[in-house]
Amino acid sequence: MFFMQAGPMNITVTYLSPIEPSDWVNQSTPFSYVSVEAQSLDGAPHTTQMYSDITSELVSWYNRPTGGQAGGPVSWQNTLTSQSLYHETQPDPIQLYTEGLQQAQDGKGYYAMALRPGLTWEIDTDVNCRNQFMNSGNLTNRQQGMSGPMGKPWYVFAIAVDLGSIQSTSSPVTWAIGYVRDPVVQYKTSSGATEDRRPYWTTRYSDIGALIDAFVTDYSAAHARAVEIDEKIMVDAAKISPQYTDLVSLVARQVMGALDITVLGGSDNAGDPADVKVFMKDINYSQRVNPVERMFAAFPAYLYFNASLGGALLAPLLESQEALSGQPIVVTNSMRTTGIGYPNATGPSGDHPQGIEQSGNMLIMMYAHARVSGDGSLLSRHYDTAKRWADYLVNNALTPVNQRSADGLTSPNMTNLAIKGIIGVKSMAEISRAMQRDSDASQYDSQAKDLTDRWLSLAQSNDQQRLLGQYGNESSSAMLYNVYADFLLGTNLISQDVLAEQTRYYKILLQAQASPLGLYIDNALGNTASTAWTLFTAATVTDDGVRDQLIQYAWDRASFNETDATSVDGPNEFPDAYDAATGETVNHGGGAGAALGAIFSHLALTVPNRTIVVVQDSPPSGTPGSSGSGSGSNEDSNVGEIVGGAVGGTVFLVIATGAGVFFWRRRRQQRSGNYHYDEDALEHPLPYPYRVANQQDYDSSPHTDTDSAAVQVGIGSTRPDVAMESSPMDAAPYVGRSKARKYAREMQQQSRPSQTSFASGSADSSTLPTREVVSSETESSSGTPGASSLSATDVLGLRAEVENLRRVVQGIREERQDPPPRYGE
Repeated sequence: MFFMQAGPMNITVTYLSPIEPSDWVNQSTPFSYVSVEAQSLDGAPHTTQMYSDITSELVSWYNRPTGGQAGGPVSWQNTLTSQSLYHETQPDPIQLYTEGLQQAQDGKGYYAMALRPGLTWEIDTDVNCRNQFMNSGNLTNRQQGMSGPMGKPWYVFAIAVDLGSIQSTSSPVTWAIGYVRDPVVQYKTSSGATEDRRPYWTTRYSDIGALIDAFVTDYSAAHARAVEIDEKIMVDAAKISPQYTDLVSLVARQVMGALDITVLGGSDNAGDPADVKVFMKDINYSQRVNPVERMFAAFPAYLYFNASLGGALLAPLLESQEALSGQPIVVTNSMRTTGIGYPNATGPSGDHPQGIEQSGNMLIMMYAHARVSGDGSLLSRHYDTAKRWADYLVNNALTPVNQRSADGLTSPNMTNLAIKGIIGVKSMAEISRAMQRDSDASQYDSQAKDLTDRWLSLAQSNDQQRLLGQYGNESSSAMLYNVYADFLLGTNLISQDVLAEQTRYYKILLQAQASPLGLYIDNALGNTASTAWTLFTAATVTDDGVRDQLIQYAWDRASFNETDATSVDGPNEFPDAYDAATGETVNHGGGAGAALGAIFSHLALTVPNRTIVVVQDSPPSGTPGSSGSGSGSNEDSNVGEIVGGAVGGTVFLVIATGAGVFFWRRRRQQRSGNYHYDEDALEHPLPYPYRVANQQDYDSSPHTDTDSAAVQVGIGSTRPDVAMESSPMDAAPYVGRSKARKYAREMQQQSRPSQTSFASGSADSSTLPTREVVSSETESSSGTPGASSLSATDVLGLRAEVENLRRVVQGIREERQDPPPRYGE
């Protein structure tokens, strides 16, 4: 907001780019508001007119005039609808899927206003339009020409309002400005087909006029929603520190604005809401599509706002990786991206030496998304791919050699890189458990524990007072930011004693070695600091004073104004990577990029987990659809709802054979002592802040697909809200482990934000137990327990064991294949 004085009137100008994580139509709408309010200083009425214009500079970099010469051709037109007036301008011709100096060249610019008394417009040269307004207080409602070179002369697209004689504006005078690309991303599928991905708003609006009408008439409601979400973020963040509140407020729009939410266009020119994919650009750096390490950094923000966004981001990466599984030599580690030049998501960028880095990132994000959203569809659909990555990590994570970290380090035996890979293995154990792959879960649990124990023995210093940056190198020092994933997932690999020792070491470093703007990531990188990794580290320390000092450094860099707007390594506006002494961007540090979503690291730890539910043959993880309060909301906006944003709660099997599976599994597991089954848990769930959806959540769920059959069920209530089909091999659902750290529990109890808190509809206060996997007695739809002969279920059990053994043997065979190809930039 800006405050100024114009003669006898006080003027307030508000710029609003709404964040709408619970309504993906609104979130994908590429428009912002500029509103103006006026108030008389002396209480007397005064004649008031307002004017604003834009030029075609908005739509093209290549077409700008240079060296005194006219720029490239642009065209324009004016349109009047029943609710709005808007100007449109574009390069002539539009070049699909192209950029110039990281500015898109394939879109159209719009300037619009809702129809109101006193509105006039004009398209003419800047001199003519501005003189007309200054002399007359209005415009001519005429358009001069339809195209021409940019800048010789400058044509402007003006809208003015004559308010007459007023003491104050009764409502803001509001312009809407937008840059619309349709299609937005070119995507190559796993089958080799190329798709033109359309913006998600096309699922509700058939053309740009309908979108603009809805947007310009929704300002009051959009402003109210923006105030609500801003207040919630600030209340949640204030529990950490005032500086932390400032940081999340600054970054929220940056991280959400980095996304293109897309659908596949249909034959009727409308987007297909059943096929949702989200794409992210590596802004101000490599321009890669869905860069995995940037997504990993940004993921806490998406988990906090709406975890389904994370699933839709992962979907194109996972699908692209599937295309590689049929190659003669299986690519066992994860890709870095789905394309090398945004917006062309035309496949993996090639070989790379980041097998541990990216495989760990993907497994951690897959489990984090499922754990928070409750949507297990990606885990089910891409289980084999995840398993290949986990097996690669089992063999390579402990002693990284010929590997590169996200920070560009290539030293052998990097402590921080190794623990990321080990947490990835543990993530696979939890994924396997969620998918009822008990043999796999047990195997990866054992491997993760063994790797952690060996990692600790290698990583500790000789005096065992800290963890080294590199095994055996007593002079090495690093922020072990990857430990944050252990907190996020509740995997409990790192003990509190180790964390306390490391916190004490960070405190020493902050006092002795910190630069004016922070602490280095790794002393092997000199003075290079990272806002993202600093905030990850801050969420892992056991001393609030150390936490607050790390946050303060990030705040200091965000408010630093002693650097030029750009440097040789890119823009300087709040970059991720920078020199802690000078503040200058280093290593193309991603100014204004999505990686700063890592600042939400503390808030992500407060988001409750959900029961993981799998829907077979469902589309990729989707959208929360409309919250009912967004612009232009209507019944047609209910998208093909998939398990995700609001799924959680209780569903029960209706097939009697399911009861037999339960009895057999309970008898086998009670004998083994692996799990404790609390028969009273169904009637008296333990108090812990897992959110359980009520019936209203099912009615408005963004991810309920009535054409699909659920093969996992939620536990924690006796209400059979939804009857779901199942195969005989299916068993009880997996309830994700809790945030185990004491302070995280306290944060959850104090504040329970989740993505659904930004959507309409309320959640009940039901809770789920945390530590125990509780098996529900299977009921029929009438509530009568099902029955099945023990002999029949024993046969089913034996079949399950045979299937597990078959998978183990297959895994051994795969491990004996040739090693993966060597990855290089």
